Amino acid sequence: MRWIVKSRNRITKEADLELLSELQVVWHQDWLQRVIGTSSKYPPRMSIREITDDVMRRYRPPFGTMTVRRRWVDKALPAWELLDATGEAYTRLEELLAEGHSVAGVPVCDLEAHDRECVTSSLQVSGTRPHCMLDAKDGLEAHFDLVEGVEIESTSLVIERDEELIAKSVERYGSRAKIPTNGPIDAVPEFMANAQRLMEMDGEHGTFVFLYRGDALIKMGGLIFYNQNSKILAFEKLASQVKAMNADGVLVIAESWFALPTKREEELGTVFFPARDRLDRMEALTVYAATRNGKTAGQISLVTRDASGRAICAEPADMDDAVVNTLAPILRIWAEMDASTG
Repeated sequence: MRWIVKSRNRITKEADLELLSELQVVWHQDWLQRVIGTSSKYPPRMSIREITDDVMRRYRPPFGTMTVRRRWVDKALPAWELLDATGEAYTRLEELLAEGHSVAGVPVCDLEAHDRECVTSSLQVSGTRPHCMLDAKDGLEAHFDLVEGVEIESTSLVIERDEELIAKSVERYGSRAKIPTNGPIDAVPEFMANAQRLMEMDGEHGTFVFLYRGDALIKMGGLIFYNQNSKILAFEKLASQVKAMNADGVLVIAESWFALPTKREEELGTVFFPARDRLDRMEALTVYAATRNGKTAGQISLVTRDASGRAICAEPADMDDAVVNTLAPILRIWAEMDASTG
C-alpha cells in the first residue's frame, strides 16, 4: 500500500511511473516440462502482436505450445508485475474498507454503482480481484500451437444466473443439483453422483472446475479445449486464476479416456502411449480434487454404452493417484506461492 501511495504521488505531482518491460517466453513441451526465457530487448511501445511475430520467426520450437507474455514492472517494486501489484492492493483495500464499516456499525454502503459492473459497493470481503482485473492480463499475452502453427485464442465468459434455465434443468433431470457445501476433498463423492446423473441423461459431460478457499466455494466454471495443447493452456490459465484468487483448493469433473498400464509400463514406471491413443481405451468419468496443504482425493466411474448408445456409469472407485497431469500447473503455482511466503 505504501508503494501505491508513492506511485500515485509520482504520477500526479512529478511524472509517470518509471516502467521496465520484460518479455517472457514460455515453451510448454507437455504437462510437466516447460522452459522459460526472458528478454528486455523489445521496446515498450512495441505491440504484443509485433513481438510475437518476431519471436515466432526467430525462436519457434518444433512442438508443444508457446506463450509470449509482456510483463510491466515499476523499478520501485521490481518483484511484482504491475497488474498483479494493483490487483493485490485492491484486495487489501477492500478488506480495510469492509473492516472499517464493520467497526463503525455500518452494515450497508450507499456508494453509487461504478461504471464497471465488477466494482460494486458490496461490503463482503472476497479476498480476490474483480474479474475485469483478471481478464485485463489477456491483452498482454499470446499463445501458439506449434504443431499446427496457429494462435490459440483465450476467452473468458461470465454467465449470469438464469432462473428460467434452472427451471428447465429441474424439469430435465428430475431435481435441482445441489452444490456440496463441504470442502473439495470431502465433496468428491457428491460431485461424482451429480456427474453420473448428467452423464447418463445427456451421454456426455464437459470439463468443469471448482475453486475453493478453505471449505468455501469461490468460483466455478467450465473449460473448453480442442486438443492436448489447448488443454494444457486452459489449465495454465486456471492456475493463474488460482493465484489471483488466493484459492487453496480445486476440484475437477471431466469425461476422459482410461487404460490400464501394460506389464512393461508397470516395470519401467512410465507410460508409452497416453490412453487417448490406445486401441483398448475405455471411456470414463472422473472427479478429482487437491488442496494447497497436500491433500488429494479422486473417483473414477467407467462408462459403457448399450445398443442404443445410452451411457451407463459403473459404480465409482477411488483413484489410486488422484493427482493427475492436469493439476500440475496448479501444484506448481501453489509451490511458488509457498516459497514466496515461506
